[in-house]
Amino acid sequence: MKRYPFLAMLLHWLSAAAILWALCSGFALASGILPPIWAKAIPPLNIALTTLLLPFWLLRLFYRLTFRMPPPADMAPRDWAMARRGHLALYALGSLSLLSGILMMERPMSVFGWFTLAAPLPPGLLTSGFALAHFVSNVLLALAVAAHISAVAVHHRRGLPILRRMSSGRSER
Repeated sequence: MKRYPFLAMLLHWLSAAAILWALCSGFALASGILPPIWAKAIPPLNIALTTLLLPFWLLRLFYRLTFRMPPPADMAPRDWAMARRGHLALYALGSLSLLSGILMMERPMSVFGWFTLAAPLPPGLLTSGFALAHFVSNVLLALAVAAHISAVAVHHRRGLPILRRMSSGRSER
């Protein structure tokens, strides 16, 4: 089975880790179940992590637009078409989440003390609208991530171990 190039794997797993962390911590924060000290620490941490993710995300989008991986030999064309649409949804929702997260900021935020991000818009109705868009895009992104992981598991169970394409190791020929 042909594997993705190293850069594609690196950008995939970096994005996956950041997105899973931001989704889980963000939903935990929104639920109100976190102790106050964690609830105070998570927003600046998530802003810093996703700010650092942004250039890698843009590189990932550019790379994805310029690189086409062929479908696995044993995958039905209909399944490949669904996988492509699912990946498009992941890219679109991830991008919307990042953009709305930036545009909803109402005050300057420090990125690990290295630099400060200014709020791009004055507080008000517009930032509240972007906060709602951020929440909705993250709910949809979480559903898309769950569907993505489920599809990988279903394919694996059916004997098509597509996860190997996104993992390092020796290629089988």
